[in-house]
Amino acid sequence: MNILSAQLITYLQQELNRLYEQKATGELILSHGNISTTIFLLAGRLQYITDGMYRVRRWQRCISVHCPDWTPPTTIVNSQLWEYDFLYQGLSQKEITLNQAKSVIKAVAEECLSELALVPQIKAEWVDHDRVKSTFSYFLSLSLPEIHPVLTEIDKLHQQWHKNGLDKLRPSLAPNLLEKGKITINNVAQQKYLNGKFTIWDIALKLKQPMPKVAHSLITWQEKGLIEFKKIDDLPTPVQVVQQKKESHTTQKLPAVNSIEIESNLDTFDESNNSEKPYLIACIDDSAIVIHNLRTILVPAGFQVLSINEPMAGFGKLIEHKPDLILLDLNMPNANGYSICKFLRETPVFVDTPIIILTAQDSSIDRTRAKLVGANDFINKPPEAQALVALIHRYLKLSKKNLKNLATA
Repeated sequence: MNILSAQLITYLQQELNRLYEQKATGELILSHGNISTTIFLLAGRLQYITDGMYRVRRWQRCISVHCPDWTPPTTIVNSQLWEYDFLYQGLSQKEITLNQAKSVIKAVAEECLSELALVPQIKAEWVDHDRVKSTFSYFLSLSLPEIHPVLTEIDKLHQQWHKNGLDKLRPSLAPNLLEKGKITINNVAQQKYLNGKFTIWDIALKLKQPMPKVAHSLITWQEKGLIEFKKIDDLPTPVQVVQQKKESHTTQKLPAVNSIEIESNLDTFDESNNSEKPYLIACIDDSAIVIHNLRTILVPAGFQVLSINEPMAGFGKLIEHKPDLILLDLNMPNANGYSICKFLRETPVFVDTPIIILTAQDSSIDRTRAKLVGANDFINKPPEAQALVALIHRYLKLSKKNLKNLATA
């Protein structure tokens, strides 16, 4: 299918909507000549976007903005989609947050598609895949509501580009001073980035100015014969492929995420009078009353509480806040506690997180089944206050001083 550049955003909105509804997994390949941009989708959600031009430059630029204190891993496990694997590893090892990882994905997507929107015509092709790394990948991806603002920004940039007469200019080009420019432009700070080594994207980031504004200034200098634009090579791939792990081709059905509103209330806690950061306990239960009762036990005991009344819809909150321990209800109308527990255990972030099943079912069969899916322990519902905090103490290994406070709470 061929698409004119002016129709690209409309096409992407409609096509991504369709693929999202179908929960499609695969690659949407958008090409112009020998240059192609690939949108990787998992169950209709956008995992990552790559292009064949300045992949490493774009990656390093976006990392410097959204994860400035993070040093990415040095081992690539997927040569096709190594940037996503880096984010996956960083999030799994709790070195970056889910918001940071998603910000990188959004920023890369915005740059790739902004470049693509400037070419006259694009060919689109969809390729199905059964690629599923893990259910964790489902949440390290952009939902449809997260994708649309990115497309809106691209549309705005495209309109500014056209309005300022920049249609023949590409943001991936690098300005280089000509002899006339070396005489006329004597500002050292400006000359620093006009040596043919920095793209317009790079310069806008360095100067902390909007990219269209920087491009407009540069095109004016080009018209005056002060600079020229040149293509430059991409930077070397950050690391070599040491060992490529095989992708997991599983037929496991990804969890349904419905539209139920997430009740996620992280109770405030004054850390100014405490030498240690309080532990965060996640309470997953569909009953607001149960969560309220748990909070009345845990908050006075010095814990922070993350309450979630719809587990799969609230999974992103769990990844974002990384609780120290999870209290999980066994019977919920929209989810099975055993399945949720197994799902959590298969997610790298929660492999070692203590999970305590909270339910009125207390048979030996229930306990055995809970252990098989990875639960650490089982407590009757409603729990007795001292029994609950003592069990939490056991798995968090609190100090004797904190235990005393809990016992008298």
